[in-house]
Amino acid sequence: MISIKYFSFTFILSYIFTLEFYFSFSLSVFVSILIRFLTISNNNFAFREFTLLLYALNYLLSPSISFLLGERITAYNLKLSPEAYFNLSIPGFILFYLGLFSMKTNLFNPNFSSINISTIINEELLKKVTFLALFSSMLTSFLPGELSFVFYLISLLQYVSAFSLFAINPKKNIVWPSITLLFVFYKSFLAGMYHDALIWAAFFWIFFMFIIKPTLKIKLVILFVSVFFILFIQSIKQSYRQDVWSGEKTASISTVSEVGYSKANTNIVLGEENLIGSLTRTNQAWIFSSTVDNMDRNKNFQGLTIVYKYLEASLLPRFLAPNKIRSGDNEIFNSFSGHSISSGTAMGLGIFADGYIAYGAIGVYIFGFALGLIFALTFKLIERWTKISPFYVLLIFPLLNYAVRPDCELQTTINHLAKGILFYGMIVWYTKNKFRWRVVN
Repeated sequence: MISIKYFSFTFILSYIFTLEFYFSFSLSVFVSILIRFLTISNNNFAFREFTLLLYALNYLLSPSISFLLGERITAYNLKLSPEAYFNLSIPGFILFYLGLFSMKTNLFNPNFSSINISTIINEELLKKVTFLALFSSMLTSFLPGELSFVFYLISLLQYVSAFSLFAINPKKNIVWPSITLLFVFYKSFLAGMYHDALIWAAFFWIFFMFIIKPTLKIKLVILFVSVFFILFIQSIKQSYRQDVWSGEKTASISTVSEVGYSKANTNIVLGEENLIGSLTRTNQAWIFSSTVDNMDRNKNFQGLTIVYKYLEASLLPRFLAPNKIRSGDNEIFNSFSGHSISSGTAMGLGIFADGYIAYGAIGVYIFGFALGLIFALTFKLIERWTKISPFYVLLIFPLLNYAVRPDCELQTTINHLAKGILFYGMIVWYTKNKFRWRVVN
């Protein structure tokens, strides 16, 4: 998976300049995964590599940069020494990787060309699904509880159907993924919350590379433009939120444009303050290290108690478990992280912190491998679904769109995955037994 050649070259070069082992190691891991991501993406669905990039960035590279810069520069101090932190995160990351690749699968080599011979998707049906899913996304916020979540799962099908249309005829159907992505960015800019938009844009990039097979030069251009765009969003995010959430201005595209225009300056986008803010945003280590510090002081290890609460919230309807925790509830975060946040703020402990709360250091290693194994089992399930249609490989995106985020609560990952498998599994079963796919020439 990780090229020894690229790893060794990057490690030696970075160590010569910094004399920092953990930074050199973290940078080498990240660069090696990135190179593999870029080189295999034309012939393989590089979803696992993308996931590893996010976890390596949040748990290895960004923390190592924070340690390198020191407490006076970074926004949040890491409450562990580099040795104590990386003795947890490096084995945890390696075990996550082993779990992720623990099962052999052909899922990431889908053969869409076979569509014209065996399992052809009706383009008109896919267009109708896209419109239905877009409409469902508009209704989600107006519906109560469990019903809202069902419509949310339906709304995610817009990406599956739109990306499928793109695969059938990229030139003709590029408009469909464009519509879905523009819509999610529109909602994200108005809300001042950009996670979903960036994740779905990244997912389409993965799919785009597999279908179009661009040159390495084009990939690098897209990569650098994407990084600059993310830094730009980071530079306007806080100002926009302050203006809108304070009631001074309305949430509108004109407000976004106004704030964006005022920040459209490379001195701001690439300025130290924005770069440090972006580093903090991609650094799950400050929450993880604070949790470790808090648990070591209080010795209040929970075993699997918290996991049981997560499973209860995910698997049982509220009428059977009226006191189950709610998505976004900060009770567990405030109890164990060493921080206290208000109900209007959303932060997740992350998988390593959940593991440490359970069993200490060994919990980090167990939970890291277990999360990778959950990914692997999901891959095997979707692989079975692709025997009905190769396009069902795209269900990997709605099922795991939270699990790929290192800052996501374990509760959200379990909840989304459990209900998603049930809901999308019913759709797969229905199409298998009720639909007779029409061959499209």
